Amino acid sequence: MKKNLKMFLLIAVCAMASCCLLYIREADEKQQIHSEKKEKEKLVFLTSKRETRHIFEKIIADFNESQDEIYVEHMAVPNPDQELQIRAVQGEFPDIVEFIGMQKDELGKYVKGGYLRALDTFSATHCVNEHFLEKLKILGGTYVLPLSVNYRGIFYNKKLLEEEGYQIPSTYAELIDTMQQIKKAGKLPIIFADKDSWTIHQGWDAIDMSSRGSQDDFFQNVLNGDAFLYYEDSIALDSTRKFLEIRKYGQKQTVNTGYDEAVKKFANGEAYMFFQGNWAYPMIKKINPDIDLLFMPFPAYHENQAKVVVKIDATLGVSASCKHLEAVEQFLDYVFSKNVSEYYADKAGAYSCIKSVDVEDSYAKAFTDSIRSGEFFLEEFAYETEKSDAINALFQNFISSPQRDTEKSFLKELNDLLIQQKGD
Repeated sequence: MKKNLKMFLLIAVCAMASCCLLYIREADEKQQIHSEKKEKEKLVFLTSKRETRHIFEKIIADFNESQDEIYVEHMAVPNPDQELQIRAVQGEFPDIVEFIGMQKDELGKYVKGGYLRALDTFSATHCVNEHFLEKLKILGGTYVLPLSVNYRGIFYNKKLLEEEGYQIPSTYAELIDTMQQIKKAGKLPIIFADKDSWTIHQGWDAIDMSSRGSQDDFFQNVLNGDAFLYYEDSIALDSTRKFLEIRKYGQKQTVNTGYDEAVKKFANGEAYMFFQGNWAYPMIKKINPDIDLLFMPFPAYHENQAKVVVKIDATLGVSASCKHLEAVEQFLDYVFSKNVSEYYADKAGAYSCIKSVDVEDSYAKAFTDSIRSGEFFLEEFAYETEKSDAINALFQNFISSPQRDTEKSFLKELNDLLIQQKGD
């Protein structure tokens, strides 16, 4: 009995010793991995567009896995614009920054302040279509590289419409008729995200530009006092009437519905249409991967006459104080490579600014076909964030109490606000 007990104790001691050795080995390996990570060149990448953050998470993770010299840390914060301003003041500007749109005034401040590095000599710069690159030059130099362009219009739940016998509208009259039929059947024709005021302004622009094309020249004339929104411009008046008319077919109290909620409801089939930009595509597909989408410009009075207007969307800039330039160049070469750019464009539902990429966006064929053929307008007119916020608030107040204003009185307010903002 004692012999068996001794044998059992010996086995137990050996087992414990083995476990200890295994634990020590694993701890050593973890420490070694941690030490290796600490030795890597670390880059901080601040992303700004929340709809595509999950796409960048994948790109960053794949890049970190693909090599052993560089570690890219993904910084995703609730208010990236404010975070960037704070970090600029504190001298902690991120190595790589994603900007949204063609906010040349805001970008210009970072360039003039010495926060952004010129990218003219970077190899990734030569991957970008010169037409888009040229539009982003500041003080004669290239400080941000564009990844994609965006466009605005109407998302249609194609399967839902076709299953119930509705046609995809090709004119404005057909759009109103289809929405009337859906509403009469007790369903929700279209959903709006009016709680987030930026979507309201974007919607008005989408209607106006489908008839006008680019707003650049006209709005510059307004700022110069050479044109007036409220009595000289028939397109602005007509756009405002349509802007109000289509809201008759949305949910009750559209100002109570935020962007995230509207995306979710549309993705889950609670509305047949969603008036938005293609930036909503990743979130819609993430919620409902099987949804059959069609995305079209806001329809004109006559078939095939709606103009296609695009804006620069995601752009990447590099900190002037970045200490790991070779690492940054390697990461940008990876992001702007054919395979990764195709992946980004496909998942974002966007048209790529990269020369080698030609993603077949079947859901947005009306847009992509026009861009490929060169029959589109590139919109450049943009305001700084604070100025845009004031204009967005004006639009939100207008749709909250349209009985208070006529189309003309609203456009006069908008005209006056534009002039006022110019003087800031």
